[in-house]
Amino acid sequence: MARPVQIDRDKALREARDIFWRQGFTVTSMSQLLKAMDIGSGSFYAAFGSKPELFAQVIDKYDAWSAAQWERIRTTKTGLDVIREFLNATIVDVSDRNRLKGCLLVNSILEMEGVDTELHQQLVNRFKGLEHRLSICLQEAQDSGTLREDVSIAEGVGYLMTNIYGLRVASRAGLSRAEARQRVRLLIRMISTSNTWGKQCRYK
Repeated sequence: MARPVQIDRDKALREARDIFWRQGFTVTSMSQLLKAMDIGSGSFYAAFGSKPELFAQVIDKYDAWSAAQWERIRTTKTGLDVIREFLNATIVDVSDRNRLKGCLLVNSILEMEGVDTELHQQLVNRFKGLEHRLSICLQEAQDSGTLREDVSIAEGVGYLMTNIYGLRVASRAGLSRAEARQRVRLLIRMISTSNTWGKQCRYK
């Protein structure tokens, strides 16, 4: 009997992630995936199922990486410091190449809008985890008195999520590292008690 083909799943998923990240889900063909992952069609279907199933696994890995980044930061920081450091780690302090690719999850949400309703909703739901993590840190900031009194937890999460989407889209449009760092700094300052201008111009 022929020996089963041994597949390095992590490497194959990385290669699939990179091509999905560059081209998007819709444009990427099976032949491109097989070439990038360096496997035959039989091995592909046996190991990963279909193209949508592979994509789901890629998103799982990407989401897990993001969550791990967050948890690493939380070992030493709390409150608004966690949010600032996370945004710097995932948007600012990345290679220029990766910054210009934007966020795989946000890219995919925008791509699937009006194309695949079910997949689009699944991708949107991925951000629920980030919303939950933001709410915990905002609660910590509120308890420590570093969150502005006129900003509720729900308002803060909504404000942050809107701007996180915007920052990641702006990255694809050529946002520089210096510009990204400045915007993250302002983003946090606007909900911080240290922002005297923000106290005068109430956030709605």
